[in-house]
Amino acid sequence: MALAYIGIAIGVLIVTILIVKIVKTSPREVAGIDVYCKKCGLETRGLNCPKCEKESKSFGV
Repeated sequence: MALAYIGIAIGVLIVTILIVKIVKTSPREVAGIDVYCKKCGLETRGLNCPKCEKESKSFGV
């Protein structure tokens, strides 16, 4: 029974933290990430790097 109370307390704590984060976040803020290629540093937005992909195909790999 004690484990159930601990689980409920942790759940309430997590929900409280998430509600506070939602309240503090501006409604105009855009959620996004910038992902860069590890080899050349070009911004890829999560896609394959066209520059490095072209180079690997030219070597026949």
